[in-house]
Amino acid sequence: MTVSLRAEDLLQNLSGRVKQAFDDDRSIMSYEAWLDLLLKEPMRNLRSASQYVLDVFDHWGVEQRDLPTGSIRRYRLFDAPWSNGDGRVAGQEHVQEEIYRLLSNFVRDARISKLILLHGPNGSAKSSIVRCIQRAMEEYSATPEGALYTYAWIFPSENVVKSRLGFSSPTERRPDGASYSGLPFDQIDARLPCELRDHPIFLIPRGERAKLFESLRADGRISNDFTISKYLIDGDLSPRDRAIYDALLVANDGDHREVMRHIQIERFYVSPRYGRSVATVEPQMHVDADARQITADRSIANLPRALQTVPLYELHGPLVAANRGLLEYADLLKRPIEAFKYLLSTSEEATATLPMFKVQLDEVLIASSNEKQLEAFKEYPDWNSFKGRIELIRVPYLRRFGDEVLIYRTQITSTTISKPLAPHVVEVAALWSVLTRLKWPDPDHYPEPMRSIVKRITPIEKLAIYDSGKLPTWCTAIEARELSKNIGLLYDEYRSVLYYEGQLGASAREIRTLILNAAHHPEYRCLSPMPVLDELASFVRDASLYDFLKQEPRNGYHQHGQFIDVVRQWWLDILDEELRVSMGLVELKRHEELFARYVRHVSHLMKKEKVLDKITQKLVPPDEELMKEVESVILAERENRDDARKAIIGRIGAWGLENAGQTPDYRQLFGPYVQKMEQDYYRRQHKIIAKNITATLRYLGDDRDLLNEEERKIAKQITSRMKESYGYDEVCTAECAAALLKARYADRPE
Repeated sequence: MTVSLRAEDLLQNLSGRVKQAFDDDRSIMSYEAWLDLLLKEPMRNLRSASQYVLDVFDHWGVEQRDLPTGSIRRYRLFDAPWSNGDGRVAGQEHVQEEIYRLLSNFVRDARISKLILLHGPNGSAKSSIVRCIQRAMEEYSATPEGALYTYAWIFPSENVVKSRLGFSSPTERRPDGASYSGLPFDQIDARLPCELRDHPIFLIPRGERAKLFESLRADGRISNDFTISKYLIDGDLSPRDRAIYDALLVANDGDHREVMRHIQIERFYVSPRYGRSVATVEPQMHVDADARQITADRSIANLPRALQTVPLYELHGPLVAANRGLLEYADLLKRPIEAFKYLLSTSEEATATLPMFKVQLDEVLIASSNEKQLEAFKEYPDWNSFKGRIELIRVPYLRRFGDEVLIYRTQITSTTISKPLAPHVVEVAALWSVLTRLKWPDPDHYPEPMRSIVKRITPIEKLAIYDSGKLPTWCTAIEARELSKNIGLLYDEYRSVLYYEGQLGASAREIRTLILNAAHHPEYRCLSPMPVLDELASFVRDASLYDFLKQEPRNGYHQHGQFIDVVRQWWLDILDEELRVSMGLVELKRHEELFARYVRHVSHLMKKEKVLDKITQKLVPPDEELMKEVESVILAERENRDDARKAIIGRIGAWGLENAGQTPDYRQLFGPYVQKMEQDYYRRQHKIIAKNITATLRYLGDDRDLLNEEERKIAKQITSRMKESYGYDEVCTAECAAALLKARYADRPE
């Protein structure tokens, strides 16, 4: 069925919907109508900028992340839900918590008294964090609970004033008494919006305002825990609006209601693009707020005679644009210090001093800086003056592998590159970048027995501990228990020092470029980890370009060239497992079931009980041969068998107390043990694996006809499962399988 569309119908329908949305949002109203709204919902309509941004955080909600270092809150606004995750900030939950804490302090203090300075290495997501907050504010301001209002002055044409038409004419739009707020444009000579988007409450004199707040508290409309900011209590009209108000009050013999007829309340929406209540000051900008006299402006000729002789000024600049919202200073310390010295008073007094007057402000000030500039700033003579007015929040590079992967996963997709995309490309790049950021754990910072444990932890093991809590396979059961208890201590070792962990290393910005360069590598038909590893090898050759490449190696850390081979082996381990599973050599649960049998026999042995044989249905002694066979694979070389058994049973018992009635997940509880069992099995299947990989390469190449029926069947199965289970197309399977064969199976003939 064909639907006929006409431009006239489309335009009419669109106009109707826009008009309906305009009316529903109450975009324009009289001052009296706004007062009615204020009285109905005073706490929503009396929010300061810090309260508003805090509500933005709360609006999008929080979730708890259970990490190896403990549970932490993540604010969902940093997942950019309004754009399906485009622009999200990976990790950095402690930064989110710190910003939320400072906003809460501002609310409790009833004023924004400090500038928030995010500092960290280049590319650590400082700007991305601010962008997310700004976009969240924009989205929230479009919701009913996020409505913001300001005002404009309306000056009707002379015939309207003389006849006191108000809304008694046929052009009436809303029953707002005598207000000029709803007059059609052809009956308005001039309209002057408030450049600061000041709060409409300022149109009530301070003394009367205080009485209003007391009344609202007295009848319970404002709760005791709601703080009214000093901006709303003590604030006043801008210099221009004060001049207009005073002139109109004199012209109307002190009749405040007559003055309010000229007020049009309008809803406004936060917009980073148009600089509405959010703005960014770039390093090259020098004039952050200024005023120019507009008395001689041609538009002023339409103002009432009472105002034409009053000096009026127009305000402009980022400080003005961001009022009642958030102002970002990008790379603040790249500017000459004289250009932002005014922040000493602005951050503490919430005012901007202009040549002729002061302007009151209500905005969250947030800035960013890299570490080098911050350290240089601390040597400046006035640093102590600034220090009392700045809250520092450290933003390091990510140290959790899983968080780093999320950065590239949305940026590197099959639609952003021109070649087939193999699995694990972003994981390989992320793994290397995180390894470059880790510092050697100094045993002198730990008590025994942690001291003897941490000095053996390699970078890849430390990464796994941070990411998932996976412990080194060399740990004895006792060491594993001790290390598990102190992962938080390991993670925070360098938190309070100048050269913290995550300060140096590869930035996500550089790694993303490196991956895109790898996509154009001429020697590969697909983008797999191999060209990425080649690009990394080229990257580390010129150590003069990046500070982190100049670090002295220490106990296996900062060896960035060697990390490439570490990452290569990590990838080959995964690829090896994927191919083996695709061959169907063993079911995934087999070794977990074997470990479960082992645990059952150990448990009965320690209880001095017999085990029920499921086949004969007879009680038999625990199988010592089974236990010794498993332990010969899973236990560390120097590990005591009895201690290990006690630790395993103890860990299961502790898990059972917290998860009553549930079956233990042995892979989750004892992953290193299960992994050792699998590796031992596959070592004994080496020859079969090599043969199957070779058959697969022939099947995907020009030698398919040389395979016998059984080989062709196996190769077809592997190719199909690699695609269905893991996402490899035939080109990616061929190139990756060839790399694995060469690296690990070329020494064995078919």
